[in-house]
Amino acid sequence: PKTYVLGPHYSYSYNLAVAEYAPEDVVCVDAIADAVARAVAEDAAQAVVPVENMVGGSVRETLRAMYGAPVRIARAIDYTIRNVIAAQGEGYTTVASHAQALTQCAAYIPATGLAKKEVGATSGAMEMAAADPTVAAIGAPEAAAHYRLRVMDTAISDVATNVTRFLVVARADTTTEQTHGAKTSMMITPTEDRAGLLFEILSVFQIKKINLTKIESMPTGNKMNDYLFYI
Repeated sequence: PKTYVLGPHYSYSYNLAVAEYAPEDVVCVDAIADAVARAVAEDAAQAVVPVENMVGGSVRETLRAMYGAPVRIARAIDYTIRNVIAAQGEGYTTVASHAQALTQCAAYIPATGLAKKEVGATSGAMEMAAADPTVAAIGAPEAAAHYRLRVMDTAISDVATNVTRFLVVARADTTTEQTHGAKTSMMITPTEDRAGLLFEILSVFQIKKINLTKIESMPTGNKMNDYLFYI
């Protein structure tokens, strides 16, 4: 089966996918939403997508892509992120990367005096740096090696142990076996807006003695002050 990931090659999603699944079946796409959409549309396909970093928090692109889609989470994988800054040489004035990587290195970047440029993927930033000597990129060391860039610094993340949780998602179906004790994620969109509604939703978990590890609100995009809850 095909495994779709955010590309180009040697993004963190790609590196994880080729370590876990057959490399020849890993397909890079231009956006997380595209990876999820293809996994849902094709038989036996799946996508490996980042959902949360311990420093940068939730990856909203992934939550948005899953919202309203017939998707199931087959697996969650915690993956250690090793950010490096790489360039052709010393003459760079801008640092480029995905928004999550820039956040993970928020303490390091201001001290360099570099301008920041946000791009769609860490490996895309490495590709940019390979084409432009004024640009440095933050991403995986494997990407730096692939694009033949010089690693300028490795101690750039705000925390020494930097972990991102990835989800393996596929199309939901009624034959999916439910495992007792498995973790469950859900998105709840209230049909009304009134005082105490969120309390009522959450009280069910307390009554059933179910421990929650995460709750986050997100705008539905339908109108102002209209939110869904990711639990």
